[in-house]
Amino acid sequence: GKRVNYVAVTGVSNVTGIVNPIHDIAEMAHEYGALILVDAAQMAAHLPIRMSGQENPMREIDLLAMSGHKIYAPSSPGVVITKKELFSDVEPDEVGGGMVDDVYTEDYLYTGNFPDREEAGTPNIVGAIALATSLYTLQSIGMDEISEHETEIINYAIDRLSKIDDVVIYGHHDTEKYRRAGAISINIRGLHHSLTAAILNDYFNIAVRNACFCAHPYVREMISEDLGEQMEGLTNEELEALAELHRGMVRCSFGIYNTSRDIDILADALEEIVRNKHHYMAKYRENRCGEYIHESFEFNSTAIFSTTDAVDHWLQY
Repeated sequence: GKRVNYVAVTGVSNVTGIVNPIHDIAEMAHEYGALILVDAAQMAAHLPIRMSGQENPMREIDLLAMSGHKIYAPSSPGVVITKKELFSDVEPDEVGGGMVDDVYTEDYLYTGNFPDREEAGTPNIVGAIALATSLYTLQSIGMDEISEHETEIINYAIDRLSKIDDVVIYGHHDTEKYRRAGAISINIRGLHHSLTAAILNDYFNIAVRNACFCAHPYVREMISEDLGEQMEGLTNEELEALAELHRGMVRCSFGIYNTSRDIDILADALEEIVRNKHHYMAKYRENRCGEYIHESFEFNSTAIFSTTDAVDHWLQY
């Protein structure tokens, strides 16, 4: 019969920030002869990761993938970490300069050298340097220290935000049992997630991400669960329709630079919005793209983030 070749799992949810027990999952996968691939995009900047060196080899991670843009290095390349033997018999995903030893009229010969074999064409050198510098900085600070600091911040955020009426925090609130890292997602009852994000930005200078974060099924399921608790007696079809209408959340992300004061500022802003929902709602209109635009405030990004002005200023001095 069919067998599972590998198990792919996220290390940390980019929606709730809840940390998965990747080594426990690895042990279960290995018991059935499967490899484990960990998506560490949301994990790498916040927690120490030890792929090997486990007391029990069955608990080790076979492959790990991460993205530089979540490790303080925007526009940097993605990274795959694994043992060479797992890739030695696998045909490279991309073709281009540097990943061949020879080229013939009707064929070509892959190089056996790594990482050249998997890095076709001209590499993103600037991005790679930025990512390496970011990783070096994090390691210099110490991932255990970063994890301890951020755990305090996110636990404080859960504690403060959970006390605000009409603020929904998605995922378990028991941070002792369900550890979180890097992010939490919320909604304000009665407000569209896009409107909440706009108000936080325009009135309180707080930048958040809203919508589904490339995790639509997960977001839909959690919103359906919350709506089901609010509105008893609805059929599954009615719940699904409501969930589709309200689909989306507001994600609050935290990093090494955040302090408890940032959490207080966020909590105070949410309390103010909850107290004056209708006041803020009256200040916005929804455009055809589903974005909420303030009736009088207009942000001119071109004037503020002008590359030509920046270059002219630099050349002047």
